[in-house]
Amino acid sequence: HAIRAAQLDLAEVAVVLGPRVLRGCRAKKIDQSIDRTFDSPKFPPLAEFNIEVKLHPWRFVRRKRTLECRPKFDPNVVLLTLHPGLREEYFHAVLASNPHGIVLRTYGPGMLSEGVIPWLKEATAKGIPIVITSQLVRGTVDLHRYRKQLTLERIGVISGKNMTFECAIVKLMWALGQTKNPKRLQEIIEKSLVGELDE
Repeated sequence: HAIRAAQLDLAEVAVVLGPRVLRGCRAKKIDQSIDRTFDSPKFPPLAEFNIEVKLHPWRFVRRKRTLECRPKFDPNVVLLTLHPGLREEYFHAVLASNPHGIVLRTYGPGMLSEGVIPWLKEATAKGIPIVITSQLVRGTVDLHRYRKQLTLERIGVISGKNMTFECAIVKLMWALGQTKNPKRLQEIIEKSLVGELDE
């Protein structure tokens, strides 16, 4: 199916597994079984191979234009997953490692405990961008949902919306390679560049 998929009117990185063609930046490794290794729980397939090929309209199609390559990345990004019992010293150890960016996987749509907020303020005051993603398989980060989330927005935390955490890490690395300007960085992260999030 991969050879057939390469011949389709499809202009994006894709994962071809069995009869499904998945958007690469939305795919997640979910199982060790051969036929269900990857899935895309937050976005439907781009195409499906049955008796005939079914191409879906939400794919990016081929166009005549020059490819623009901007390969600069800043790999100094840390992933931090919230969990019960996470101690404050761990947050300080992360900051002491001088990361250039942090992806924070929170509960639900961006929920976190009060104890984390001072640490986030300290990080953003140092100019470290923090992108919030959710541990939910489906759903999205919503910084307007609760009062605490509004606090996050005020201190400069960036919503990863419904990006997978894997995609958020790579996108933050790439964005940091393009700019160090906080406002421009936030614009890049919160904008869909290759279909990695819903706007």
